[in-house]
Amino acid sequence: MQAVPGDQRDSRYRYVIGGLTVLLWLSFGLSLPAIAPVTPLILEEYGISRGMAGLLTGSVILMMSGFSIPAGMLVGRVGLKKLIGVAWFMAAAPALSFLAEGFPTLLAMRMMFGLSLAVLLPAFGPMLMQWFRPRELPLIIGLNLAMATVGMMLSTFVTAPLGEVVGWKMTLSIYGAVALVGAFLWMRLARVQQPTQSSRHLSVGEVWSVLRNRTTLLLALADADPFAQYTALTTWLPTFYFEVHGMSLSAAGSAVGLAPLSGVVALILAGVLSMRVVRRRLFLIIPGVVGGLAGFATFLLAGSGAIYPALLLLGFGAWFYLPMLHTIPMEVPDAVPERVSLVLATIGALGGVLSFVAPLAVGILTDVLGSYIPGFMIFAVLSWSLVVAGVLLPETGRPRT
Repeated sequence: MQAVPGDQRDSRYRYVIGGLTVLLWLSFGLSLPAIAPVTPLILEEYGISRGMAGLLTGSVILMMSGFSIPAGMLVGRVGLKKLIGVAWFMAAAPALSFLAEGFPTLLAMRMMFGLSLAVLLPAFGPMLMQWFRPRELPLIIGLNLAMATVGMMLSTFVTAPLGEVVGWKMTLSIYGAVALVGAFLWMRLARVQQPTQSSRHLSVGEVWSVLRNRTTLLLALADADPFAQYTALTTWLPTFYFEVHGMSLSAAGSAVGLAPLSGVVALILAGVLSMRVVRRRLFLIIPGVVGGLAGFATFLLAGSGAIYPALLLLGFGAWFYLPMLHTIPMEVPDAVPERVSLVLATIGALGGVLSFVAPLAVGILTDVLGSYIPGFMIFAVLSWSLVVAGVLLPETGRPRT
């Protein structure tokens, strides 16, 4: 990673940039899981099946996975400020949820939100590389992802009770309005280097080389299945606890909200530990084991108090590894911004495929088999890919300045 002119990585303005990225991830976190706590209300209002309802979460991931790599190829061609600004404005699409008289309209807004993630993910790493030194990267990435989990936690805890007061459509609109305010602040305050005539774009051969690189594929594998398990469980566990175990929607949403609550602590802890522990693979293997076991416990032990520690451990396993997963592409040889953006896009794309399938598959299997358990078990087994990838990945950690 090359120093930028004047090395703005020593500038105090990087704290402003860091603050903007914190708001960015908070706004994404608010809208991402907001459907799950009010799914029974959506089923009732629109008269749709559980499989169709699963599209409201799955379509977000589908758009992210389908467009991440094309968006990653834009890095170096289009200014990062513009890319991130466009993504942020698209993320505000749910602000119009109060107008969603039919299911297709609500689905279209969720798809636009998913497209915003596709643009953001590959642009985020190169932007941070401009403003933060290598040893600071895991910490700032951890803080940003922690704010995303804060948003998810707030959304999970607040959506159902707030929906009872103002209606579920207006609740989704409030979350979208937070993104809209953030997008305007980004366009006003952000300072990001623009591409220059000397910027080198990756050739088709170089793009293909990055996409089929062993480390790239292992990183994508490391994230894909745990993300799919987390998406499936956090999407359907509130409804599972409500329908099968007699919990109220508010109580079920609050219980599942423990997962992102634990994730906040896990992300901050991972960022702090990364400043002292330079080895990377343990940051993947340990949460892989913990999250894999906890995933089974969240539904096999339902109806008992054991679900609460299980959900806390699920959140730890699902989030602790992420700062390191997003830092490793910046530490491999030839970690230029264009390559980093493509690796991050590949992680988002391949991970997004399974995460699109996960809530949809659980919903369909439940409609067909009359039980949530088979769908939950499939993705709990697949989540162990994080352990496998952690063992097989090369060790990139080393002392950095």
